Amino acid sequence: IGLTLQSCDKDDDDTITVNKNDDVFELAVRKINSGVSINDFTTARDAFVARLMAQDGTSNDREVQPFFDFSNSLPLDSIYIGMTQYEDVNTYTTLGTEAQNWAEAAPFLSSFTPLAFEALQPLEAYKPVNLAELAPLGSDNVLEIAVRDLSAYQNFNQADYETKRDAFLTALAQQNGFVREVQWQSVTNSNVVVGMTVYQNQTAAVTILSDTNFTGSSAVTDFLGTYPPNTVATINNVLK
Repeated sequence: IGLTLQSCDKDDDDTITVNKNDDVFELAVRKINSGVSINDFTTARDAFVARLMAQDGTSNDREVQPFFDFSNSLPLDSIYIGMTQYEDVNTYTTLGTEAQNWAEAAPFLSSFTPLAFEALQPLEAYKPVNLAELAPLGSDNVLEIAVRDLSAYQNFNQADYETKRDAFLTALAQQNGFVREVQWQSVTNSNVVVGMTVYQNQTAAVTILSDTNFTGSSAVTDFLGTYPPNTVATINNVLK
């Protein structure tokens, strides 16, 4: 699904330009409920998403599925992660309320348990984001998603977190097979942050994470040792 024109501003010459900097991105990590078949889930999901994508202000519905879980606790074949782009917070909020009453909602929402559900915006340094270009379908890219609740870290210090995070990301960006990073902040819970890393393919991701020169470096151990992902952390194949 291609991008639609979203928030628009007029320049002095009256030409319309597209402002993507205030877009909101929904992240939904879903675990299919016991007794629900994958076919029933995907059928209900596709019907719901089709109606959602028909609404003004939505674009770029994506779906990924983990092949690796850092916690080693998730049933990977039952985890599906959806992402959707909205033109702004108001559109996200309004459609979220309206969608509860759609006929397509109950079959879909009753088919899974949310493990993480967030409305996100990228940090300023990463704006704007076109979700269609993040690990594009057909590229063989894989997408790591790491969700953190900063309030869960004892004696949390924002400056220390940012210093260690930035050093880690600098080291990560130097690895062969690294493609792109986007750091996100929840717009509904200031304690929730999300990191998304695009790797060239599965082999590249596994190679980077198996390289002890990288994983044993101070930049990595300082960050992941102090601020390990504490909600969800997976590396995912792209489904759409």
